[in-house]
Amino acid sequence: MFVHLHQYRETDTNDVVRSGTDVDPETDKDSYFDVDDLELDEWERVERDDDVVLRRMITYQNVTAVSAPQDSDDDLPGSTDLPGQTLQVRSADEGSGYVENVELVEVQGSPR
Repeated sequence: MFVHLHQYRETDTNDVVRSGTDVDPETDKDSYFDVDDLELDEWERVERDDDVVLRRMITYQNVTAVSAPQDSDDDLPGSTDLPGQTLQVRSADEGSGYVENVELVEVQGSPR
């Protein structure tokens, strides 16, 4: 299965978001670093409940199961101030692991 998630984290600075959805920096990464094939962790700023948080899309391949642990919130990693929850993602290739502060966006395919 393919699993698509949105993961959230706190912003690195106390930037003020400009009006509208345009929050991109004045200089893009290619002209700033002068490198065409630079791979960066792509986080976008989004406004949630009057706060600005960072969000990115994560895609996992060859997933066999996704589950939300039933432990109390105090026992799970992640921030309670951010949207989403902690999910466990299992795959035949890489075993299992927890992903913090995520919302499930889409699941495609079926487990084998």
